[in-house]
Amino acid sequence: MTRYTLTYEPKNINFRPATVLEEIYQNINTILSTYKFTVPLFREFGFTAEFIDRPLTVLLPVYVREVVETIEKYEQRVLIEEVKLNGDIEGKAYPTIIFTIRNGVKL
Repeated sequence: MTRYTLTYEPKNINFRPATVLEEIYQNINTILSTYKFTVPLFREFGFTAEFIDRPLTVLLPVYVREVVETIEKYEQRVLIEEVKLNGDIEGKAYPTIIFTIRNGVKL
């Protein structure tokens, strides 16, 4: 199976994806940038904010679990293989998601 890599880009928005793969990338970016209770009429969509401002050693297992569960719930065409968290000097951490496409999904 082909493995795909997406590094979260909060400012990279594509409202007109040309392919199914671009649509999947856009959906994952949207999921990663949304917190629960922020979407009217769809309050369960997104992440809980329990991991904000935690040290990286505490953050990593909680965040990885949340990423896998949330993405696989709302973007059911993918299977998450790996989640890496890349931190910078300013304390910001952006995930890199490695995933495969589920059987039966045509790209």
